[in-house]
Parts: sequence; C-alpha cells; structure tokens
Amino acid sequence: MRDSLVSNTIHIYKSISEKFRPTPAKSHYTYNLRDVSKVFQGISKASPKAIRIENDMIKLWAHECSRVF
Repeated sequence: MRDSLVSNTIHIYKSISEKFRPTPAKSHYTYNLRDVSKVFQGISKASPKAIRIENDMIKLWAHECSRVF
C-alpha cells in the first residue's frame, strides 16, 4: 500500500500545482514538496491502534491530502 500512497500523493500534488496557479488575488496557491511531506507527517503521527484495516489508512490519507491541499 505504501507505493500507491506515495504515487497518488505525488499525482495529487502535480495536478493541484497545475490547476491552481498562484495569482495576485490568490497568492496562497503556492505548493511545493514541503506540502507532500506534511501529508506523510500527518499520517505518521496517527496512532497504530487507530489504523486497523486498509480502509482506515485510505481515510487518513484522504483527510491529510484534503487538509494540506
């Protein structure tokens, strides 16, 4: 599952970076690789007891991606 999480996070990062370009009115649309690392930092802070099945990991990953991006 590790490989798919990493590749999908990079895919989301690339598509968001292309779709949401920074403008003078929306300068907060500036994404870099630190944002990708924030996704995995959030995942790593989760308790192992909280992630019992694969679906729990997917939900956590989706939450972290929506929080960061």
